[in-house]
Amino acid sequence: MISFFRKIRQSLLSQNRVTRYLVYALGEILLVTIGILIALQFNTWKEERRNQVSEQTFYQTILDDLENDQKKLEQLSEFYESRIDNLTWLLAHVRNPSLGVSPAEFGIHTEPLYYNESAISFDATYEAAKSGGAFENFSNKELLKKLVEYYSNFKQIDDILTSSLRFLESSFEPLMASVPNDFLNSATSGQVITSEGNKGFYSLLDSVPDQRKLASQKELDAFLQKTEFESYLIGDLGRSFNMTNELELRSARTKSLQEEIKSFIHD
Repeated sequence: MISFFRKIRQSLLSQNRVTRYLVYALGEILLVTIGILIALQFNTWKEERRNQVSEQTFYQTILDDLENDQKKLEQLSEFYESRIDNLTWLLAHVRNPSLGVSPAEFGIHTEPLYYNESAISFDATYEAAKSGGAFENFSNKELLKKLVEYYSNFKQIDDILTSSLRFLESSFEPLMASVPNDFLNSATSGQVITSEGNKGFYSLLDSVPDQRKLASQKELDAFLQKTEFESYLIGDLGRSFNMTNELELRSARTKSLQEEIKSFIHD
């Protein structure tokens, strides 16, 4: 092709047709320019297409992560609803001594309070894309903004769970140290809700029988009238209700974000 154009130029010059040569030269320049523009446009289209596929793949994976987030939120909600039930039962019996509380009942309702859940966010896909600079090429900036806010707001859940754990360690465990723990066994573990369970621990407790012949009922009745125990129950209830509210809001945000992502992917 280049050889063909060269022959035309040489023929025009040899015939001293300067005007035609200039017209031809301009046409050749225009043709080359158009070719370059077409090539650039094609490369731009390929890059945009590659970014579009990358964005779609990212959000498909994010949907899986959000589904795992939702399952964890449901587990946390179940955990705290059970905790509120146990705290409420204990508070009612503390404030009404005539109801009576046996060591076995006390164990069933206090044993779950020794446990706390961990904050987990399935954000590996988000963090990888963020650190890799992939967000710069995403087209849906409004959806991306909501996603960034979603993962940033997870700190609220983390802070509350961390605060609850510190409260448990600093208040509940020292308080319960004054009560004989002979009520702890596999029978009291029924309401304990944890991710992995703790069956080995309770099997071990069952294998070590208590031979002390403690006056558990008398000591328990005295313990239930401690103002410190009532204060703990109220404090734990407040934190648990706060957590359930946060979990409800988080769950609503998760579902809303899932719907928006699905809508974007299928458009």
